[in-house]
Amino acid sequence: MAKVRSKHTQEDAGDRPNSGKRSRTGTASADEHSPAPDVSLSPTQSTTQDPGHGRNANRHNTNVTRIRGKQTQEHRSSEPEIGIVESVEIVDFMCHEKATVNLCPKVNFITGQNGSGKSAILTALIIALGGKANITNRASNLKGFIREGRQRATVKVRLRNRGPDAYRPEDYGSSIVIERQLNGGTTATSQYKLRNGDTGEVVSRKKDDLVAVTDHMAIQVDNPINILSQDAAREFLASTSPDKMYHFFLKGTQLHQLREDLGAVSQAITRAEANIERKKEVLPEMKAEKKRWERHYEDMQQARNLSSQMTALSQQMAWAIVEEAEDEVKQADSKLDDIRQKVAKVDKNVAEQTAAIDEINKEAELLAEQARELLRQLEPLEAERRVPVQRMEAARAALQRFRQTEADMNVEARSTRERIASLKSEIETERARLVSKDQAGKEKLKLAIAALEDSIKEEEARISDLQVEQQAYEERSAVLRETKVGCHREVDKSRELVTQTKTSLEEMLRSTTNRMNAFGQGVVEALDMIDGAQWRNSKPIGPIGKFVKLRDPKWSRVIETTLDKSLNAFLVESHDDRSTLDAIFRRCRCQSNIVICKPELFDYSKGEPDSRFTTMLNVLDFQDEVVKRQLINLNRIEQIILVDKRVEGDKIVVANNGKLPPNVIACMTADGYQVGSRSGGLSTQSTNLVRETTRLGENIATAIEREKQQLAERQRALDHAQRSLRETEQEMEELRRKHER
Repeated sequence: MAKVRSKHTQEDAGDRPNSGKRSRTGTASADEHSPAPDVSLSPTQSTTQDPGHGRNANRHNTNVTRIRGKQTQEHRSSEPEIGIVESVEIVDFMCHEKATVNLCPKVNFITGQNGSGKSAILTALIIALGGKANITNRASNLKGFIREGRQRATVKVRLRNRGPDAYRPEDYGSSIVIERQLNGGTTATSQYKLRNGDTGEVVSRKKDDLVAVTDHMAIQVDNPINILSQDAAREFLASTSPDKMYHFFLKGTQLHQLREDLGAVSQAITRAEANIERKKEVLPEMKAEKKRWERHYEDMQQARNLSSQMTALSQQMAWAIVEEAEDEVKQADSKLDDIRQKVAKVDKNVAEQTAAIDEINKEAELLAEQARELLRQLEPLEAERRVPVQRMEAARAALQRFRQTEADMNVEARSTRERIASLKSEIETERARLVSKDQAGKEKLKLAIAALEDSIKEEEARISDLQVEQQAYEERSAVLRETKVGCHREVDKSRELVTQTKTSLEEMLRSTTNRMNAFGQGVVEALDMIDGAQWRNSKPIGPIGKFVKLRDPKWSRVIETTLDKSLNAFLVESHDDRSTLDAIFRRCRCQSNIVICKPELFDYSKGEPDSRFTTMLNVLDFQDEVVKRQLINLNRIEQIILVDKRVEGDKIVVANNGKLPPNVIACMTADGYQVGSRSGGLSTQSTNLVRETTRLGENIATAIEREKQQLAERQRALDHAQRSLRETEQEMEELRRKHER
């Protein structure tokens, strides 16, 4: 991609002490509260009037001169064909209303006065290529890049995409236009558009495709080798020791990240191998347990199959009983039909015999009458009497025979009727027996089913009780586990606080012999060597905290946190003196920073906020005015206001329509909270406070006594946390033993 650099404008700003601009350390400018980042320039020499709408009320329009780097025809053949930034276009972005910067394919320079918007061009390049807001050191979120009074901003970057290594030229053409629109509102959002640079057609709206483009072209927005912000450049210039240069090299080449990733992977592999070994140890036991459960499952499956078979057989038995009863009923009905047919025949024979008997009786009576008549007629004729008598005797014999036949037939009919009654009784008895038998089977089956259902209900009730107990155990165990984790966390936190307090107390005790021990390792030895060394300019000033004293101890921790590294820093006037001092620091193993600056007493009053606010500058006393200006330069202490409580900071932000007051970059509370933000809105962020030392001139005896009291309180907190952890572990053990029983 096209290389970009910025031209240092410190001397120009330093020559105009009354212009309201302040001199900056290294490559500083007065663009905002930090140095202007590297920017790019146009391929044709032109002068563009910058709209100059900054975020501060006192910012005016300034000119930006863009100069194209010239190149000859023979150099064109060696130009890269992909990844070259051809142009940057911004609309309502930071201080620019609308600006287009065309770039040549190699080195570009942009110069301009402080506040003209040089930094905005490089920031737009980072944001358009997918960078996050925090890596630009210009805003905490995307909303902070939108020009004041506007609801959205747009940044466009055109990348060259030619040659055999071009990325999807059939879709994107000879250049790729990356457009990112930033939206304001309550939640800052953004949308991407990747266009064909030849036709302007939108090819994609996904960030994944943008990542694919930058990966293909080896563009890494967070890599200082690709894009070097001014803050990173200042750190680079201030860090010339081999250790720090090597650290910067690791960061630039991403070897540091690769080493961390490799370490994480190695640890993961070690944990995985240890886990595999543990699994191998319990594997035989788990296999045995698996086989046991498989046998248990097979037994249960067999029991389930037997139960199913029993149910099927019970159903078959019931139907078999019904079928058997129906067959017996059918047989009884068949026998009854046969008997009925026989009875009908007997009844018919009886009727016929009865009719015959009646005819015989009638004939016998007639014959008896005739016989009597004949006897009366034959009385005179005894001879003739024998014939009718014989005939009468024969008739009587026939009648007797008929009567005997009738009696036999009556006996047979009676016997038949008795047999019919007996058969009917047997049928009824059989029916009753079948019904009783079927009822008994059903009752028995019902009793068995009821017994099984009762057993199932009992088992279900027992299982339900066990489930309730198991759920209660699991819930209580989960609560105890969370409590145990919280106790561990509290113990670790308390132990760390105790360790920190002990370390701080030890450092304070060392400071009783020499206050300079509070400024870090090797400072005392370095000061001795500084007094005996030869310097090209004035002797280095430092550590800076040596010349600073705090008026009110309640601001001690928040100010030490804000000025932490600056308090340990040393000031020199030239690079030669910096090299000499760096050599001394290496011999003494001193880690203090070295700042190159000119002893200029510039006017900072125009940058101070309203006098009703207490600034960090107001609560500090300085023995050296150069030290005072450098802390203003490095940390903007004249624009950081202090309040006792967060509610006071919220009132200040609300009174200014949700923004910080003019010339205020931060609002800090005594307990280490930052209220509000430069981009606007009510917000509160906690700050990781450093250990309290005596660097700001606090009485050592008082600080030691306070630190001892704090150590005792933190030790009591640690003891309480450890006691709570032991009680939680005991309760978990008792709950586990009770559950196992």
